[in-house]
Amino acid sequence: MTATALALPAPGSQEAGAPALVGHSLQALLSRACGTEEDPAAWNELSRRFGRLLLYTARKVGLNDSDAAEVAQQTWIRLWERGHQIRDPESLPAWLAATARRESLRLAIKGKRYLLCADPTTEHGERFPPAATDVYPADGDYEPLLEQALARLPVMQQRLLRLLMSDNCPSYGEVAEILRLPVGSIGPMRMRALRALRDTPELSSSAWLYQR
Repeated sequence: MTATALALPAPGSQEAGAPALVGHSLQALLSRACGTEEDPAAWNELSRRFGRLLLYTARKVGLNDSDAAEVAQQTWIRLWERGHQIRDPESLPAWLAATARRESLRLAIKGKRYLLCADPTTEHGERFPPAATDVYPADGDYEPLLEQALARLPVMQQRLLRLLMSDNCPSYGEVAEILRLPVGSIGPMRMRALRALRDTPELSSSAWLYQR
């Protein structure tokens, strides 16, 4: 299997002919999905359990249904690439949510979209065990042009965006505590930071294309 060949069924559906793995532990599913066998049934079960979470996360940061579906697929590709690095399978939901939010922000920056101020980690009504950032980063360093663009922002805006795109998926309350800011200021500051970021020379020109 290759990343481009990774195609998952719609959340809640089951691919015909694939045995159901309902009730299997996350450790077993990760082992079967990301191991040498790359079991399609394991991917089906992961999609059934977490597909709606990925779509919800993307929509809650302001993306439409089409873009949310793209984010979900990109998030599954990230898991296909890095799932073998996950040491604590129980933190997989947090890893997926953090990765989906990061992919959503990057897609929004690429398309110069405006994002809503909602905090998806609290509005979803459930907090997952945090992902260990020192164990399996959701992604590596940012693209050089994005790093250059971020460097042009005020330090506080840089810290805010990096926190929101970090692997442990902090809530707005946690971000506010780290930055020592009122929690109500985080959403509006994020929008200002994204507007400033998209207007930088690096991201406003055609030189920066998001390709992963």
